[in-house]
Amino acid sequence: MKKLDLLQNPLFNLQLNQCFLTQKTQNLPPILPEGFKKNQKDLQKLSAYFGGESAGNFNFSSGAFIELFARFAKQKIAFALSNHQQAYQAYQNSCHLFDFKPILPNHSHKNIQDLTDYKDCEVFVIPYINQDLLTINPIQELYSQIQHFNPDALLIVDISYAMRFGEKPTLQKNMIFLCDAESLGFLRNYGIYACFAKHAHLFPPTRYIDNFYSAFLQAILSFSNPPKDYKNEAFQILKGLLGDQITLFAPLCSCFTNCLPLRFDKIKARLLLQSLYLDKIDAINGQECLFGFERPSFVLKEMGYSDLESRELLSVSFENFEPEVFEILAKHYLQIKALEV
Repeated sequence: MKKLDLLQNPLFNLQLNQCFLTQKTQNLPPILPEGFKKNQKDLQKLSAYFGGESAGNFNFSSGAFIELFARFAKQKIAFALSNHQQAYQAYQNSCHLFDFKPILPNHSHKNIQDLTDYKDCEVFVIPYINQDLLTINPIQELYSQIQHFNPDALLIVDISYAMRFGEKPTLQKNMIFLCDAESLGFLRNYGIYACFAKHAHLFPPTRYIDNFYSAFLQAILSFSNPPKDYKNEAFQILKGLLGDQITLFAPLCSCFTNCLPLRFDKIKARLLLQSLYLDKIDAINGQECLFGFERPSFVLKEMGYSDLESRELLSVSFENFEPEVFEILAKHYLQIKALEV
């Protein structure tokens, strides 16, 4: 299969996942402290990679996010609606319990650039890469803004997609990183947080998963060289074949490496996905589509796009640039338009 959904639906790595199968039981023998000390050191190495001091388990379920939000029950939380789908579900399920102030990408560059209106917030939850749009948020600039108006505020950042394409963000004193292991090829519902020691109390004590943390660091290091960025070339192929029938939901200058939020004029993306699958090409309409829900992108809907407009999205991410894949993509679109499906 050719993958146009690499970040959102990453390839499964059998070798990395052997770390879950090397022990006879899931729990370490409690009378042998060596295993606990080893995993503790592995976690410290993992956090040190980002410049931090502590790390532990974070499984990226909606329950895990609600548990994290509960730590800030007496504080105002600025929450980016372009976070991971499970974080968004947690926000929707708990917005009546906690004091949230939602953040949306702006309408020009489609990323988060200005937090001036959030000076009353004490916690910020912002992804490095916005879901579905795949635009980059300038995390260091946002952190500087937050520090300027509230030096004690905390910034929590989902760095999962950034790690898969070779970025290396650095922790600051009031930052926490969350990284989904699924993005690196591990099984779903595994992941980690990394931070400085003073913020480790915000998470429940980690039940060590033997050998997982060293494998996690190994996976990060294997992706430490960013791929060459071909998003402009890919879009020019589509533009040359489709003209004004193809546009973007966000400018390419704001998009992450090899990522395009394509907008196909007057088409339901699901029909295009079905057609592409016949040619062994994987693609998605957004996170809701990825999880099997027949709903358009929640990010676009929150930004004010209608259902029909949101269904025009093809959220593309790829590693290896193959021009013929985009030629096939254009061909399938034109066939569907000709049939007026």
